[in-house]
Amino acid sequence: FLDKDECSKDNGGCQHECINTVGSYVCQCRNGFVLHENKHDCKEAECEQKIHSPNGIITSPNWPDKYPSRKECTWEISATPGQRVKLTFNEFEIEQHQECAYDHLEVFDGESEKSPILGRLCGNKIPDPLLATGNKMFLRFISDASVQRKGFQATHSTECGGRLKAETKPKDLYSHAQFGDNNYPVQADCDWLLVAERSYRVELMFQTFEVEEEADCGYDYVELFDGHDKTAVRLGRFCGSG
Repeated sequence: FLDKDECSKDNGGCQHECINTVGSYVCQCRNGFVLHENKHDCKEAECEQKIHSPNGIITSPNWPDKYPSRKECTWEISATPGQRVKLTFNEFEIEQHQECAYDHLEVFDGESEKSPILGRLCGNKIPDPLLATGNKMFLRFISDASVQRKGFQATHSTECGGRLKAETKPKDLYSHAQFGDNNYPVQADCDWLLVAERSYRVELMFQTFEVEEEADCGYDYVELFDGHDKTAVRLGRFCGSG
């Protein structure tokens, strides 16, 4: 499987950054800007950002200066299906409150504020990294009318694995974030849990398969289990190409 890199010519027509994806590409804007309706140009951000790159930097408004008062900003991060979004904080300084009732950053495990919450954060201590169960993460930053601080700078990245819900309509799962552009990384150890509604069964169909070949699949391999974890009945261990 060879994927054409649409970004290699004229930056894909993107004003700022061009991100190559499997079978397509997306334009992305630098911090402080958002994508224009034409999907190629960039305009000054209005504090609502949609991010499709496998990694990058997210900052509070006006960073590295103090964030403004009465501000609400959101970031919707989408990664390659089969990957989990990870958020690692590099700097963090938001008005302190025991329950983070004033200025705060909320992080959700999904595509919106209706998703399960991973954390409501404030104060000066750098939070532990947050890891979504799937390929989407939603952030919402809110400041009130008083007390401004420096804010935060965080790195978003991806890790393989996660929980995926199987549906009657086929959905994709990729071994690594840059599938089609680069080989899978060394020392990878990825677990995916595929679940379906009651009375339904999960069916997995490989569209592309190319894993290091060895007679007993003792090196690189994919293992399938008929259950929730590795203690379930093993359906097979696979390697090679086909």
